[in-house]
Amino acid sequence: MRILNEIAGAVVEAWGEVKVQKARVILSLVGVVAAVTAMTTVIALGDLTVQSNMERMEAADGREVTLHVSVSQNSSDQQGNSSTEPVTSADSQRNEGEHAAGDEGTLPPPDGTIHDPIGHAMETVAQRFAIPYWSRSVGSSVDFTEVQRANQSGQFRGRPVVKNEYGYQPTTVTAVDPNYQVIFRTVLSQGRWISPNDADQRVTPIVINTILWDMLGRSPIEDPIILHGTDPQATPFRVVGIIEAKSKWESPSMYVDYTAWQYVKSEMSSHSDAGGGMGIEGHAYGGYTGPETEMLVWVGPEQEEEARRIIPQAVSAVLGEGWTASVYGGDGWDGGREELRAASQIIMVIGGIVIFLGALGLLNVAIVTVRQRIREIGIRRAMGASATRVFFAVFMESVVATFVAGVLGVAMAAIILRFLPLENMDIVLQDMPAFPVGAALTGVGIATAIGALCGIIPAVAAIRVKPIDAIRY
Repeated sequence: MRILNEIAGAVVEAWGEVKVQKARVILSLVGVVAAVTAMTTVIALGDLTVQSNMERMEAADGREVTLHVSVSQNSSDQQGNSSTEPVTSADSQRNEGEHAAGDEGTLPPPDGTIHDPIGHAMETVAQRFAIPYWSRSVGSSVDFTEVQRANQSGQFRGRPVVKNEYGYQPTTVTAVDPNYQVIFRTVLSQGRWISPNDADQRVTPIVINTILWDMLGRSPIEDPIILHGTDPQATPFRVVGIIEAKSKWESPSMYVDYTAWQYVKSEMSSHSDAGGGMGIEGHAYGGYTGPETEMLVWVGPEQEEEARRIIPQAVSAVLGEGWTASVYGGDGWDGGREELRAASQIIMVIGGIVIFLGALGLLNVAIVTVRQRIREIGIRRAMGASATRVFFAVFMESVVATFVAGVLGVAMAAIILRFLPLENMDIVLQDMPAFPVGAALTGVGIATAIGALCGIIPAVAAIRVKPIDAIRY
């Protein structure tokens, strides 16, 4: 307690002395404030740039660390050879149908049951390990009657549409679970994201990208946009959300709930098999070779090694003998952290030199001040003040002054960053931090440390003052 009282007393005394000498101190610390402002601003911009890069990479590849789990089946179990090939969802459905319907080899009837052993296995593993952020993902494509007509007429609901400069393309389908939005930082510009209840809707909700929205004349989704597949049943879909396309080269795309898509796919495929046109890629002709279902798991760096080993084993075990699950993705990228670390060190060294040069002005002021206070210090020594007390009092004046300068510099940097047009600098952030705390602490810390170094010389000069010197001056 006594030590704390002495430290608090020294800080208060130093602050009082700084206020007495405020004109000289302020002038001497202008350079320190400017240097801290510049250094903190540059370091903070570097942090924001790295975060922006990471968010972009996470939007493309999933958050750090996202694992992709896929399955394959040894074909010897079915065809008598030993090769191992990827098995698609359609393949698994077809196999399920073969087991259910003998040698007919047709897809099961749309009886309300989803025949998706791979998807069920992935869901079982996610529930067994209570994985908070995971999603299944499978791709396909679908064609809509309204989009075709709009492309031919150039209008949709009386609004001019934007024709794809690369020619008309079917809509790319990505069937996912709701947590896909979190894993891939999917940002909605309008409406809502898919939800687990979408599988119970009579009209399947979908989220489309702005490329497809442009092909519909950007009609308001509040006036429900109902799209119909080109399959014989004219399967309806309702647009409930809009997301920004990642680039102008992106194809027209839609996202749909994974479970809802299994029902829709089964319905559309069964009617296509009965004859007529198609609305979904490949199924009408019984030769679907689309991509396989993947399990996406956001595990984070801490659990990466364990998850990479356990999850594929668990998925294989649930599927049974002859199935193999493999995992990829999440192999280290740091979003530019390493480059920023090297640049930050260079910036801190340069900033430290600038702050030191600015602190030299404070050092000169402190030395002159000590010479002017010899009478005061001599009287203190005569009244019993120890050398340690005198040293600490003078030393803390520099520390307090540079600490205040550091805080002012950080405050100015925060104001500059607040009004900087970050988007014009290609820095786009979803999670905008209030201020990079690391950059603020670095700026204040370097300024205070240099102030402490510059405070040693006048403090040493002060403890050399003797009581007799108070009489001489």
